[in-house]
Amino acid sequence: MTHKILLPLILTALLLPVATSAQKSDIKHKINTTKPYKPRTAHKGWKLVWADEFNGNKVDTSSWERCPRINAPWGRHMSNLDSLCQVKDGVLELHGICTPQGIDEKIPYLTGGLQSRSRHSIRNGRVDVRARFECGKGFWPAIWLMPDINIPWPQGGEIDIMEHLNYDDIIYQTVHSTHTRQQREPISKTSQTTPINRDDFNIYSVEVNENEIVFYVNNEKQFSYPKMNPTPEGQYPFSDHPFYVILSAQLGGDWVGEIDPADLPVKMEIDYVRFYKKR
Repeated sequence: MTHKILLPLILTALLLPVATSAQKSDIKHKINTTKPYKPRTAHKGWKLVWADEFNGNKVDTSSWERCPRINAPWGRHMSNLDSLCQVKDGVLELHGICTPQGIDEKIPYLTGGLQSRSRHSIRNGRVDVRARFECGKGFWPAIWLMPDINIPWPQGGEIDIMEHLNYDDIIYQTVHSTHTRQQREPISKTSQTTPINRDDFNIYSVEVNENEIVFYVNNEKQFSYPKMNPTPEGQYPFSDHPFYVILSAQLGGDWVGEIDPADLPVKMEIDYVRFYKKR
């Protein structure tokens, strides 16, 4: 009786298809591209002091507020519409859309944005943001830092960790201050473009200390902006006060150009935001 049961089971097992090494590799590749990767270890010499991994099902309002609509190019289409800022499957989604019918808005396009102002900021530390974004004419996703104090722009400085335009295969990383805006001499290199795979998640980072700002993409150093010695007036305000982070799915403006409604909707996805301090 035992042999009669075992023999069909053995034959069935032998006839089942076995995944080849190529098929196994393909399965692994598919997993890696559909599920964001969230490393759990901090950078050597750095201590994680705050993070949002977006593991819930809604925006954490104790950490974030919506970007307000303002007249500056990056804020002209900001809206509090809930569908523009969503947390899904461990990722924050920020959208740029044509204004839907029936929505009481006076502008043709709407965008979503979050900022950590007065909630989470950092002085002399490191910021990592893992993100990817779609492309569209007039789409301008950005990740940037602004002073968490009341100070006129650009007196307090601005640090653009990542800006992307239209369908470019590059991103921009830039610093702004009174010194850089007025092009006072001498002046250090203030901006750099870096090629990326625009369809993938990439890690965009900046380190700020008392003497230097260092930009990274995928943990590879891109360029640095040093504090000069002697320091020209307004050249290096970046270690004087804390900075908060802004995540914005911007549409339109003189730099990015006209918006093509045929390319909408578009979105930027944020896997995580992490703040570090030196140990």
